[in-house]
Amino acid sequence: MKLIQSLKDLDFTKENVLCKPIAFIPTMGALHEGHLALVRAAQKNGEFTLVSIFVNPLQFNNIDDLEKYPRTIESDLLALENVGTNAVLIPSYDELYSPGIQDIQVDLYDLGKRFEGEHRPGHFNGVIQVLFRLFMFTKPNSVYFGQKDLQQCLVVRQLLNQVFRHIFFHMVPTHREESGLAMSSRNTLLSPGDRQNASGIWKSLLSLRGNIRDFHAGRISQIEYLRGKGIETEYLNWVRLPTLENASLLDTNTQNALVFAGYIGAVRLIDNIVFDLE
Repeated sequence: MKLIQSLKDLDFTKENVLCKPIAFIPTMGALHEGHLALVRAAQKNGEFTLVSIFVNPLQFNNIDDLEKYPRTIESDLLALENVGTNAVLIPSYDELYSPGIQDIQVDLYDLGKRFEGEHRPGHFNGVIQVLFRLFMFTKPNSVYFGQKDLQQCLVVRQLLNQVFRHIFFHMVPTHREESGLAMSSRNTLLSPGDRQNASGIWKSLLSLRGNIRDFHAGRISQIEYLRGKGIETEYLNWVRLPTLENASLLDTNTQNALVFAGYIGAVRLIDNIVFDLE
C-alpha cells in the first residue's frame, strides 16, 4: 500500500494505472466496515483503489462537532492495508485550499436547501469544495460513496453532472451493525446504552416502510417511539428521489426514500431506506 502525504506525489506509475482504472474513495477517517465495503466494491470491479483521509473543516457548521470528530489515523491505515487498498492519500489543508485554487460553483437547486442543507448551513458547499479539489488532483475514473449519506450522494451526482461528467458514480448500500444501526464514525461517541437505543432508528424506518400507506400517522408514532429511547428527531420524511421533495402514493415511477436525522444526547445520527412503491 502506497502512502501519499502530498498532492505533489500523486505520480502513479504506469504499472499501477495503465492496467486498471482508478477508483477514488474520499473519507474523513475514523474508518469502519462501511468504508471498507467501498474499497471491496471497487476491488470487485477490478479497479485501482485510492482512499483519501482528510477531515474537512469547511463541511462542519459546528466547531464543537469538528473538534469532537474522531481521528484514528494509525488504525485507519492498518485497516486499509489489511483489505488490500492500493494507495492512501493524506493531504494537508494548505495544499487543498491553496489560494491559487478558486472555489467551484455548483447549482444544487432546492436539493441544497432541504434536510441536511437546512439543518447544517454551509455543509454541502464544504463538501463540494473539497471534492472538487480532490477529484481534480486524483483524476479518478470512478468514485464510491455510501448510501447512508444519501443526500450527499445526490449532491455528488450534481457535481459530477456539472463538472466531472467523465467520472462514474457508485453508491454502495449502507453497512449496518448487527442491531441494524447504520455504521458511522460517530457511533464511537455513543455510550453502550445509547448505541443499543440508536438501533431503534432502523426499526422505525422499517416499520414506516412496511406501512407506507399510513405514513403520516406512523410518523407521529415513530417519533414518540424514538423519544422513548432518548432520540430527538430532527426530521423524518418520506421523499422521492432525486429531488427529495415530499412523496405520495402517486410516486410509482421514481424511487422513494425515508430519511431521518436526530440526536441521541449530543451525537447526531442520520439514516435512510430507499425503496420503490409496489
